Amino acid sequence: MNEKLQNLLELVRRTAWQAGDLAADAVYGAGQMADDLLSSAKLRVRAATVEGEINGKLAEVGEMVYATHTGTPTESEELLAKLQEIDGLKAQLADINDALGRQPQAPSCPTCGAAAQEGDGFCRECGGKL
Repeated sequence: MNEKLQNLLELVRRTAWQAGDLAADAVYGAGQMADDLLSSAKLRVRAATVEGEINGKLAEVGEMVYATHTGTPTESEELLAKLQEIDGLKAQLADINDALGRQPQAPSCPTCGAAAQEGDGFCRECGGKL
């Protein structure tokens, strides 16, 4: 009887040890997933920030172009510098999107939603301006 009790206790001890190992593995895996989610969230926030910066720079360029139209010309070097800033921001955004695994969206018609090809000026389906 004493030997059966010792065997049972040994079995309980091994099972508890294995359960502890499984729990540690699960906690480690959950920690890794949390780290991955945090990294992804930080990248998404950075992407949104860069998109906002791009939109702000595009608004500035639009104001410069409109000022030129209304008789207050903008220096071409100043406009070129803004456009280069936008190019840099777009490159940053592309890198962030690559890190996130996002694929660039294929161009589509804003009127009918049909797929457009690079360089198209008008939709091949409805004729709408792209």
